[in-house]
Amino acid sequence: MSASPLSLPRLVIDLDAVRENYTLMAKHAPQAHTGAAIKADCYGLGLEKVAPILSGAGCTSFFCATITEALAARKILGGGAEIFVLNGVFEGEAPLMRDAQLTPVLSTPTQITHWREHAAHLPAALHVDTGINRLGLDWREFSPTIAKDLKLSLVMSHLACADSPQNALNNLQLKRFSNFCADFPGIRRSLANSAGALLGADWQFDLTRPGIALYGGMLRADGNPPLRAVAHLHVPILQVRTVKHGDSIGYGADFVAPRDMAVATAAIGYADGLPRAASPDGFGRINGERVPLLGRVSMDMAVFDVSALSTTPKAGDMLSLLGSDLEQLAIAARTLSYELLTGLGPRFVREYKGLGA
Repeated sequence: MSASPLSLPRLVIDLDAVRENYTLMAKHAPQAHTGAAIKADCYGLGLEKVAPILSGAGCTSFFCATITEALAARKILGGGAEIFVLNGVFEGEAPLMRDAQLTPVLSTPTQITHWREHAAHLPAALHVDTGINRLGLDWREFSPTIAKDLKLSLVMSHLACADSPQNALNNLQLKRFSNFCADFPGIRRSLANSAGALLGADWQFDLTRPGIALYGGMLRADGNPPLRAVAHLHVPILQVRTVKHGDSIGYGADFVAPRDMAVATAAIGYADGLPRAASPDGFGRINGERVPLLGRVSMDMAVFDVSALSTTPKAGDMLSLLGSDLEQLAIAARTLSYELLTGLGPRFVREYKGLGA
């Protein structure tokens, strides 16, 4: 007999919150168009449902990582959307991009040569690396002649430290990118990701590329804008028991009970995307009350302290994670909200609420 969906962990995705977060980011960059990063299945939340919400909110420029993602996005978004492929173009891909009207982001001389040989008459973007040293043409070695005869629709770079507004690299990258853009008058420019769009008008240029902010996560040193939570996890409690003073919990016996404690074992583990590193500082909520994680996270289960709750839960009740706690849980797990969202496992029943659900 198959399990009832009510007994399975659920990931509830608020599409209205996605729409509101996009609108908020657009208000922060009124002189630019606000695009959207929809790579990695819209950061794990579902391209098929989320991308049309962004389109309906006014987004026309979308950024995918791979050609496979971009082809899927084209089927969902139709012919009117501008879809960029951040990984660029590789041997044999130019005809696919041509037929699907995809725009490669060219980051190496080899990619530029390949696009020129196969599709020079079609739009392409040019990516210069200005300091993150990850992907893109080296700003120190670039000559505009390398891009001659290309039909460029965008020049772009990527900020390394936008979530730390006082970091000197932000201004240095801005200067380098501005100098680079001077060789391409009349071509749209894009530098800012989610946090970069909040640095101010100088960084916004013509097109911003928010990603994590659309999905309810972003942590800046000077505080976040009032983004709405998008992803809400609800997982069933499998068992509630009393652990005696001196008893240990979980693999390795890392946690030893300092007193008799009521604990709940919940159906979530690192196979579902709750990092093992969430121990010992992770937490969830039951009926809104915070419950600390105890001991190591297992593959399929995690144990939480419920001894301080006003009402002791029972098996079958739900424990919640993420939501407005997304960034704090990421900090507890010594990771980023990006990793938590994109790591959500396939065992969750994905439910959507809001317009478009």
